[in-house]
Amino acid sequence: MDIKEIIERMFNSFFVIFTGSVLAMYVYSLTYGDGTLDVHNITALLGMTVLADLAYFIFYSKKELNKQQMLVRLFIHMLTITGIMLSVSGFMKWITWREPIQVIVFIGLVIVVYIMVALISEYQSKKLAERLTQKLKERYKG
Repeated sequence: MDIKEIIERMFNSFFVIFTGSVLAMYVYSLTYGDGTLDVHNITALLGMTVLADLAYFIFYSKKELNKQQMLVRLFIHMLTITGIMLSVSGFMKWITWREPIQVIVFIGLVIVVYIMVALISEYQSKKLAERLTQKLKERYKG
């Protein structure tokens, strides 16, 4: 991916990541807290979203990546995001490291949000490709 594609993907995914993170944090809060999200926590989620969005630079490459290289970068990207989320949540005292089940649930929610963002991003890309293909067909039809 080139820089333009990465920035485009970052912009498109930012709100999906943030929304998914808020929903996951709410579920987590219901499970391990009192079910409330205050402004401080939402602001921290916003910061986490920015950091997670910046992790898209892992996909930067001047040349086209093959499928294997893309899968390796995808795995590194997911590990990076999980690390970011765990670091911030530990710093914010959202998780207790001495309770492994709590950490596992948190990681599970991170993975669910990651998959949700990937699916929505893929859907948006396919829709854009279909729309561009249709416009090209209409343009060169006549």
